[in-house]
Amino acid sequence: MRCLKATFVLIVIVVVSAYAGRRSILESIGSFLLVRDTPQAAGAIVVLSGSLPDRILEAVDLYKAGLAPLLLLTREPAPPGIEALRQRGGRLPEHHEQNRQIAEDLGVPAAAIRIVPRRVGSTFAEASELVRFLRREGIHSILLVTSNAHARRARWIFEHLAQGDPRIAICPSRYDPFSPKDWWQYRGFVRRVVIEYGKLLTFLVVDRWHNLDTTTQADAPGQSANDSDR
Repeated sequence: MRCLKATFVLIVIVVVSAYAGRRSILESIGSFLLVRDTPQAAGAIVVLSGSLPDRILEAVDLYKAGLAPLLLLTREPAPPGIEALRQRGGRLPEHHEQNRQIAEDLGVPAAAIRIVPRRVGSTFAEASELVRFLRREGIHSILLVTSNAHARRARWIFEHLAQGDPRIAICPSRYDPFSPKDWWQYRGFVRRVVIEYGKLLTFLVVDRWHNLDTTTQADAPGQSANDSDR
């Protein structure tokens, strides 16, 4: 009986302590996802697909600060029905096209913007293709622009695949409203955090055992941005 009472008291203490410190715990959960390096001169600024215009705005700022001479954009899988739409004379700019237009509108010369040709539907495939592309082009350092909650996973994936070449500095967008200090108060951010931790786990138990030579599988035709692992 005494053992049962002691166990109950211990459980109550743990629950009360966790509740009292819940804000600190929640902030730590959000803070772990957000990593930021000090931007330094690099060979290119790489904008990961998945969110706009927050990421391209950060990239334009870095370009105008003179930190790199080149802005690289990646391509997501084509939206379902896009070819049928174009055949009928309709037009829907894809994310990389919108990013390019925004950059040009904000003063980045068209000659300073390049688009990585191959479409990719996940961060891991995106990183794999980018590492190959950058090495072929002789670019050995990049500023990698992504969203705040995506920064930790992006760093792990790129460092795993690049192995130091190219060198990578993570630059999450300052225009992304996600904040570790209050993310749990917003339904959309709660969903983002839960999903991001799930993807981190997937990287740790599955993707990290792959290398650059085992990620050449094609993305499914018609895969939408909502299906992608961004």
